[in-house]
This record gives sequence, structure tokens and C-alpha cells, in this order.
Amino acid sequence: MTTTFAALEAGGTKFRAAVVGTDLAILHQVWIPTTTPEETIGAVEAFFAEHQPTSALGIASFGPLVVDRSSAAYGSVAATPKPHWSGAPLLQRLAQSLGVPADIQTDVEAAAVAEWKLGAGQGHRSVGYVTVGTGIGAALTIDGVPFRGRNHTELGHIPVKRIDGDNFAGHCSFHHDCLEGMASGPAIGARWDADPVSLDDRNEVWDLEAAYLAQLIRVYTLSFAPDIVLFGGGVGTRPDMADRISRAAAGDLAGYAVDGPPEVATAGLGADAGLIGAALIAADVHRSR
Repeated sequence: MTTTFAALEAGGTKFRAAVVGTDLAILHQVWIPTTTPEETIGAVEAFFAEHQPTSALGIASFGPLVVDRSSAAYGSVAATPKPHWSGAPLLQRLAQSLGVPADIQTDVEAAAVAEWKLGAGQGHRSVGYVTVGTGIGAALTIDGVPFRGRNHTELGHIPVKRIDGDNFAGHCSFHHDCLEGMASGPAIGARWDADPVSLDDRNEVWDLEAAYLAQLIRVYTLSFAPDIVLFGGGVGTRPDMADRISRAAAGDLAGYAVDGPPEVATAGLGADAGLIGAALIAADVHRSR
């Protein structure tokens, strides 16, 4: 029997489920809108029932997640403002329905590992990964292992220093003017009262965005000293965004860091980073059986 893996990227807007080969080639895939857990997870189960991956399941999911392996709720969605999803037993339910060994990471953890192994993070020991889109998520992998304490990091919600002249109240429902509240895609749209895509030629928009994201680079630098930080997501992968952030970060650090800020670059795997990360999780589970 040919070995195949089930890979699931569970996002706040849509789920992407795929059956992949051991070479990580996508054999079958589907995109499913994120509505209620019953409807969305049920559609994922139906897809995998039809295509029957044989060996293991890897999940890269939006958070926050319960990642404490000693918890009975391991692999469930923690408290979230997304209606109906708090407590959803994502890992447990899918592992049982597919009947294969399974594991889970946050979407940004999985993307960081994928970039370290196969993307723009290759050749670096410590890789930060930041996605800037509907929200801001960030992770760090060291030698291919996501950094965690008691829980996964939530660097998208760090407090930031307000840039002079910026009176925007912030867009985060929890903290208002945290990094996500000031620099996510919806925050850009709300601050400038426009679709961010329509602001492409407005340097003041993207210089302000870079000034806020540079504060995350300072946190990365002084907390973890990574080799490189990669930016993904619709905002993070703008053609000039990494360069803007890099320049702003050098100024924000004010010469304090011994070796200066880490390299800042655009993620190499694009929109596939999370799904590839999920497939790598499945491959690891299969190898460890």
C-alpha cells in the first residue's frame, strides 16, 4: 500500500485539506469555508473519507491552541473571539475519525518549520516566521523545533509604542492597540478607510506599517536573537515590505544589539507554508510510530 499523509491547514477564514505523498506532492486537496466546527470539521472528515490517507495526520491551525500535552484538551482551540470555536476538539476529533496517528502545531509554528526545512530559512539554525494578514501571528523555530514555554507564543499581541502622529485607536478586540490591532490587514483598512490593496502607491501607509512591525523585530532580536525573520501573509509578502521593515528595525534598535537586527526577508513558500508544515508534522508522526 502506498504511504500517504493527511495535511490540514485550519485557518480562521478557510480550511485547506490535502492528501500528500511522502515527497510532499499534493495528490488531492480542497478548500472549505470556516463556519461552525460541526460544519467545517465535518466537511474535512468527508474529504478524507473519500480519499483515505493511509498513515498519519498533521494539522497546522489558527490559535490560540491548547498545546500542553498533559492536558485532556490537547489539540483543542482555546478561548477565541471566533464564534463557536472555543473548545473545539480539532485534533482529537480528526484523529479518531481518520483512525491514524496525528499531531498539531499552530499555523505559524508549522510554517516556520516548513520555511526552515524547505523555504527561505534553509541554512539558518533559528528562524522567525511572521504572518501579517487578517491577524498577526509569529513563531520561532530552533533547529526545526518550535520554541514554546507553557504555551505557544502570541507575539502578534505584544504592546507597541505608538508612532508619533498616529491617533488610530486600534483594531484588536482584546487589546485595541497591540501589534495586531495597529498593523494587521483590517487595522490598515480601518485606519486609512480603504482596502489595503488600493493603497499600494502610498508610501506613508507602508512606512507606518513597517515602523510597527519593526518593533516585533526588536522583540525577536532582544528575546531570541534569531538568524532570520521571514514575513508571510498578504501584507507581509508585499514586494518591498521586508526591506522597509529591515530599515525601520535598524533604527528602532538604535545600535543596541551586538550584531544588529536579524536578516529580514520574505517567506519562500508563499501560501503553501502552512500546508507543507502540516504535511511535515504528519511525516514526523509516521516516522515516530
